Amino acid sequence: MVVNERTLRPWARDSRVRVGVIVAVAIVVAIVVWLLVRNNDNGSSSSAVATGPAIGPVAATQDRLRALADEEGHDVYWIGPEDNTTYELTRTSAGRIFVRYLPKGVPVGVDRADYTIVGTYPVPNATGVLQGLAQKSGENKLSVPNGGIAVYSSSQPTNVYVAYPGSNLQIEVFDPSADRAQRLVTSGQLEPVQ
Repeated sequence: MVVNERTLRPWARDSRVRVGVIVAVAIVVAIVVWLLVRNNDNGSSSSAVATGPAIGPVAATQDRLRALADEEGHDVYWIGPEDNTTYELTRTSAGRIFVRYLPKGVPVGVDRADYTIVGTYPVPNATGVLQGLAQKSGENKLSVPNGGIAVYSSSQPTNVYVAYPGSNLQIEVFDPSADRAQRLVTSGQLEPVQ
């Protein structure tokens, strides 16, 4: 059967529903990849992940992001300041921190995967985890400045995972453009909030 606009159910013709489905699928894929990466710590023992109150999504300033890094006791990563941009901060109770770059006029909490997001996650032996992941079929490795490693899946090239030697943090950069996500990581633009 050929699928066209007329054969789709009424809800499937609504572009908002299609965007919502795409966002939901992207979130599920990101969670599955994170779970796979998180559980692949090459036999080293896991330490407990810090927990705390969930935050957001809320608009945040660079100062607020820096203060959160101080509260957490570890770096929070981003791609630096951008003009006419709202930094949307979300922190899960498991300690996963997300900084989303929203263009001027886009409301905080908007449910669309159209914007760059940088996530910072506590992951014991993050570099070892990504080195192990890079050995798997369908995974691609990139070199990043300061001796870091980046890995992305051929099936999900818009999500690039990064770790630096000696760190227990994994950083994820998502961008709707796979080329831009990879360029943000390899260019040295990815950095701790200062």
